[in-house]
Formats: sequence, structure tokens, C-alpha cells
Amino acid sequence: MRRIYYLLDDIDEADLISDTLHDNGIADWQFHVMAKDEEGLYRHHLHRANILQKRDVVHSGERGALIGGVIGLYLSAFILPWSISSNILLLSVLTVLTTVGVIVGGVLGNTHENYKIARFHEDIESGRLLIMLDVKKDQHKLVMSLMENKFPDLKSVGNDSVFSNPLKTDRWIHI
Repeated sequence: MRRIYYLLDDIDEADLISDTLHDNGIADWQFHVMAKDEEGLYRHHLHRANILQKRDVVHSGERGALIGGVIGLYLSAFILPWSISSNILLLSVLTVLTTVGVIVGGVLGNTHENYKIARFHEDIESGRLLIMLDVKKDQHKLVMSLMENKFPDLKSVGNDSVFSNPLKTDRWIHI
């Protein structure tokens, strides 16, 4: 799946875009809006971005899992005594430290803005709306042409995968 980003100034235009996309087969779960005015999104019945799209919980949790796993492997391989029966200890240490890494990473990630939308922070704070449109591979061209035809003044400001890569901090593909 791909995520297409649009920035706009008018909540009524976001409402019109939402209706147009819904009329053309885009479901609510594929359409998310971020704005400083959360109450306005609620009044307009626009599908708001959720915590996983706003905060860096998933990305940081994945990084925490990697760090915890590496530490677990290091402790298991170099510090703990090795024997045939130590496989259970190895798996236990690895599992516990990976789990701790996920939890710590997720908690820390909840205190940071999602790394994929951080570049739009100033725009959102100044009152603009960010539309995040998640489309399947076979819908991408249809949605892009629909947006260009129905809203010619609105240009995409980014295009990315919906999946997080814990090894990268900036995965933008500018168009």
C-alpha cells in the first residue's frame, strides 16, 4: 500500500475530497486527516488520524525490538555460559530483552511525532490540514488521476509506503 499526502487550507475542501473519494470506492480506513483543529474534523465528520499515524509508536517500537534483540544475542553469545541446555536460557533472554525493547521503544515513540509526518509539523501548526490517503497498488493511478481531475489546484506533497522501516528516519519519495 502507498500513502499519498496532500496539504490544504480549507476544511470544506477536505470534506468535498472525502465525499469524492468515498463515492469512488475509497473507504474510511484509507482516508485520514490531521489538523490542529481536531474539533473541526469531528464536526465535519472527517476521519481523523489515529495515534499510530500521529505518534512514532510503531517505528520506535520496532527500533526497540532490534536493539533489545541485539543486546539479547550479545548477552547470550558472549556473557552467558554455553551448554546444550542453555538454548532455553538463550531464547528466554532474547525474548525478554526484545519485549522490553518493544515496550520501551513504543513508550518513547509515543512522546515523538511520527517520523513520516514530522516534515508537515509547521504546516499543521499554522492551521493547514494534512490528508493521508492510503491506497492499494491497483488504486494508485486511479486515485491520482481522480484527484488531478476533480481538484486540479491540489498537488500531492509526498508519497510513501504505509509501512514503517525501523532502519530509516526519512523514507520520502518526492514527486
